[in-house]
Amino acid sequence: MDNQMNIAIVVVAYNRPDALLQLLNSLNRVDYEGYSVPLIISIDYSGKDDTYNIAKSFEWKFGEKKIIRHGENLGLKRHVLLCGDLVVDYDAVIILEDDLLVSPVMYYYACRAVEKYKNDENIAAISLYAKAFSETALKPFLPAESGEDTYFIQTAESWGQIWMHDQWLQFRAWYNTHSEVFSNSHVIPKNVREWDDKSWKKFHIWYCIDSNKYTVYPYNALTTCRGEEGEHVKSSMNTYQVPLLISAPKEYSFADFNDKKAVKYDAFLERVFSDNTDTCIDLYGQKTKYDSFRYVITPKCLNYKTVETYGLLYRPHEYNIIAHEKGDYFVKYDLSIEQNNPASYKSEASLKYYNYIDYTGVTNMMLVKELIRHLFSVIKTRIKKKLRR
Repeated sequence: MDNQMNIAIVVVAYNRPDALLQLLNSLNRVDYEGYSVPLIISIDYSGKDDTYNIAKSFEWKFGEKKIIRHGENLGLKRHVLLCGDLVVDYDAVIILEDDLLVSPVMYYYACRAVEKYKNDENIAAISLYAKAFSETALKPFLPAESGEDTYFIQTAESWGQIWMHDQWLQFRAWYNTHSEVFSNSHVIPKNVREWDDKSWKKFHIWYCIDSNKYTVYPYNALTTCRGEEGEHVKSSMNTYQVPLLISAPKEYSFADFNDKKAVKYDAFLERVFSDNTDTCIDLYGQKTKYDSFRYVITPKCLNYKTVETYGLLYRPHEYNIIAHEKGDYFVKYDLSIEQNNPASYKSEASLKYYNYIDYTGVTNMMLVKELIRHLFSVIKTRIKKKLRR
């Protein structure tokens, strides 16, 4: 990279001094390629001095260190948005909440990713975190390999992200006219709509959907979540921890958004196929409406004509559709032809997913919640069937 990008690191801190110290120490282990890099530590008011004392005593070896100590409690949403606004003085800001750790090659990746995507109107942000779990489906997520180092999801990231100057200002302009009442549109995942309005992330996800923009994701993580207790996490958990990339390639191969080979997912983490206009992909079974589509592929039992069925063998699970794997887990329905279908075979087939996925790192509570949700779904389907008789 010939010219240094003017990129600042912004740490969002509150009242987790031990976690903050771990993050700061990991930042000191990053290779900054000899450049001077500004570090801004923004501390929300908690009435305690522990976090500020950690920030004040920390020796930053790579440039100017600035501490912003807020005199009132902002809350996470307002605090993060104000940290994003710091981008007005930079080409981009790397936003890191205090429960993260970073890869030694995080800055190397960040500079080159910003250079690649800073003028791309399709892009809302760049993630440093490599997603491996669906918060909507409560199931593991495995992106399809593209041969590139990045792919795209129509969502927002909170476990390490880069906000670029122009893209952030576009979001803020949108937010100023959408911040009062959150949308109840079915194109936004139900769990996101149910998040507390104190969440900044739900608004950024809505922005991505409403503006048809995507976040760039790496296949290999440059940040990971420690799972510390915090404002929106009430107990420590390692569900979202992912392995950090230790060394970077000499040259990154960044995906072009408009390339037909680029891998894209929507806000439900369902694959977006550029040549597919008539079929709704709902492999996690979390979508509730299929407006404007002739067909849907889903594991749910629907009262429409069955066109084709697929098994559950390959990973990622969309490969079962691409390969036309024989089986009875996924069903392609023709939404233009109603047909009464028994729920029993689908409820039994749904249990196959638990033998298919790897639950490494998934908490027992999430397993219980998913099993309860599945049970209620089966009961609801059977009740509806009896009422129709």
